Amino acid sequence: MKILYRFSLSIIVLIAASGCEIDNYSTPEAIFTGQIVDKKTKETIQTRQPDGIQIRLVQDGYDNPVPYDFWAKNDGTFRNTRLFAGTYEVTVKDGPFHGQVTKTVTLKNGFETTETFEVEPYIRITDVNISVSSGTITGTYKLSMGDGTTEILYSRLICHASPILHKNTDNLKSSSRNNLSGKTAVEVAAMSFSDQITELTPNTYYVRVAAESRNVLGRNNYSKIIKVEVK
Repeated sequence: MKILYRFSLSIIVLIAASGCEIDNYSTPEAIFTGQIVDKKTKETIQTRQPDGIQIRLVQDGYDNPVPYDFWAKNDGTFRNTRLFAGTYEVTVKDGPFHGQVTKTVTLKNGFETTETFEVEPYIRITDVNISVSSGTITGTYKLSMGDGTTEILYSRLICHASPILHKNTDNLKSSSRNNLSGKTAVEVAAMSFSDQITELTPNTYYVRVAAESRNVLGRNNYSKIIKVEVK
């Protein structure tokens, strides 16, 4: 009986030891950072958060690798500090821009790898100026079609007491929409916009321009978020 007991205990120890050896993988210590920029202006693509621009990693060397997805910040930058070392096919997609961009990127444990992805936005928002007076926020700006073919549906000025600011934010405050459906690229480029959000109570607000084009995911292009004080 003692012999059988010792034999069984030895088997258990061997299994446990071999199990530890099999699971002895390197921890995820590679860092991947970067930005998604307008290929023409080189400015970061402003987006919504969450679910604004998807970044998909597929690791090389496997027959059926499981994609790993995460999302960019609302300023078009990203940072992931807990990735396994390896070579990946990285695809930036599902943002307010045409198509997707793919690069091959090699990550190393203990190192930070930085990449820039250039895309063609649906809409470019330029010459933005925000001013405040008497409970009113005024925003002036210009628009242009990213590639001259995507129809712009509307634009407006939006604001909120939180910096989490996009077209579906709860209790969003907004100017009237500028209906741009049917306008050509030349017509839109010639227009100057001046939108107002009125009857605001004293508070800190975060403001940006939102412009929607005719695209499958209904993505808006946005200007940078600007913090203002309404007295």
